[in-house]
Amino acid sequence: MARALHLSRRVGLGRARGFTLIEMMIVVVIVGILATLAVVGYRKLVLSSHVSEATNNVQAIRVAQEGYHSETQMYANISPSLTSYYPQTAPVGNVATTWGGPCTTCASGMDWSMLPLHIDGPVLFGYATVAGAANTSPPVAGVSVNGQQVTFPGTSPTDWFIVAASCDLDLQGKPNTNVYTTSWSNQVFVDGEGN
Repeated sequence: MARALHLSRRVGLGRARGFTLIEMMIVVVIVGILATLAVVGYRKLVLSSHVSEATNNVQAIRVAQEGYHSETQMYANISPSLTSYYPQTAPVGNVATTWGGPCTTCASGMDWSMLPLHIDGPVLFGYATVAGAANTSPPVAGVSVNGQQVTFPGTSPTDWFIVAASCDLDLQGKPNTNVYTTSWSNQVFVDGEGN
């Protein structure tokens, strides 16, 4: 004969164990610390990507200046000063502007379309480039990069150019991140990565 199979559960006689309030508070504190670290890391990643835009475009302008020089035997003096920015006249980190519109800050008779330059997509930084012939002086004696002075030649023995990019990445009201390169050096100088 077949017997009915009985499954019986044994119920513990003690009380069920859960989490105490202290254990929950410790978990919440740990999760809060990890979230803070993640937000700081993400912010640094975003700032780094913005600075990468500037360094890539400054290098592209450098190459375009050299291309222009090989065709015309002079560099393009597009901006009246290193603070006459294009496409944004007052570059702020939360405003992206499309490259290629009319230049209201360009030197007389000059335009960014003169350089063999292709910029993809909108940009956060404002860009400026000044240039001169041999035996002339740059409009600035030098720039400060992270507290160190970068000095330009008083009178350059060769044709020269300076490219600058600037943006207010921390939205404090004045440009705090600047990227420079010159014809005297292959270096790209980055000042104040969003401090």
